[in-house]
Amino acid sequence: MKTPVETQLITIGEATVPVIEYQGRRVVTFAMVDQVHHRPEGTARKRFNDNKERIIAGEDFQLVDYSKMSEFRTFGIEVPTRGLTLLTQSGYLMLVKSFTDDLAWNVQRELVNRYFQLPPAKSKAHELPRSVQLLVEQEERLQRVVDEQHRQQEQINAIAKRQEDMDGDTGYMTALAFCRRENIPAPLVFAQKLGRQAAEMCRKLGIRMGSVPDERWGDVNSYLIAVLVECLANK
Repeated sequence: MKTPVETQLITIGEATVPVIEYQGRRVVTFAMVDQVHHRPEGTARKRFNDNKERIIAGEDFQLVDYSKMSEFRTFGIEVPTRGLTLLTQSGYLMLVKSFTDDLAWNVQRELVNRYFQLPPAKSKAHELPRSVQLLVEQEERLQRVVDEQHRQQEQINAIAKRQEDMDGDTGYMTALAFCRRENIPAPLVFAQKLGRQAAEMCRKLGIRMGSVPDERWGDVNSYLIAVLVECLANK
């Protein structure tokens, strides 16, 4: 029997009892049966003794030797010198056959469905699909980020191309179109700085700035190409 660091508890009806596993099966003590069924102390033991010839050792119950008392103290259970009787699911059901009140039916159902049924053991093979799923989800998130960056860059290029076509041979260009023409890396970030510098130069020198429609910001300034060239040279 494994001795957990912290005892697992479960509530059956109105009673909270420890979960006890012995030799790969969940078991209950007489005291636990009396507790969950709200019966006087000793009721379950008396029923067991009255019908002991019908209950099979090793199948319906296990007798734990006193030498294993330390293993059960984790559950708050003392093993008497005569030994401790543990009932399996079949032994418990045979013992409470005569408990026919409404509480007994509800408790029996809860014990069978929620207590005696061991949770399925998790193996490495069981965990692998979840690990693979997490990797796939991470790859999908990264791909969405890449796709969004690609979409934004295409949008920037398209806007810059339209602005460049609109500028034509007027001698004016937007800062973004100029950066794109000059093959400047990260044109949007650079164009914002270049545009501010070009606008400041135009205001100081009294040079007229143009205006080009932009679907994101409404309108953006365009500048004499010579001004943009001068600002770029001063970077």
